[in-house]
Amino acid sequence: MKRHSAGHWLQVVGVGHAAIGAVIYRDVFADMVRGNLLNSVPDRGDRAAAFWFMAAAPTLWMGGRLLRSAEEHKDIPAQRAAGVVLTAVGVTGTAAMPKSGFPTLVGIGGLLLRRSLRG
Repeated sequence: MKRHSAGHWLQVVGVGHAAIGAVIYRDVFADMVRGNLLNSVPDRGDRAAAFWFMAAAPTLWMGGRLLRSAEEHKDIPAQRAAGVVLTAVGVTGTAAMPKSGFPTLVGIGGLLLRRSLRG
């Protein structure tokens, strides 16, 4: 059985982030769609939280896709850098928001670091 790459799992996190955001913020998005979408997101509040939560989803997916390419091309420095960043963001995010998905980033980052240090 082939093991999935860290990039694959980061893409899964991105898709999951979008799905969770669509459920959690469905009322906020429905309100935004009913009104004028142009200039509808303020600096703070529910709309800002919903917007930035959803903005992370394609960024995570894209990071996962780029990471898969680094894994396929055996770009160890890129994998190591991704591992450091994902672990740091995951640890910081987990400290600030323990009941969140940030521990997932710690796991993916740790996996990358372990694999890249062995490679």
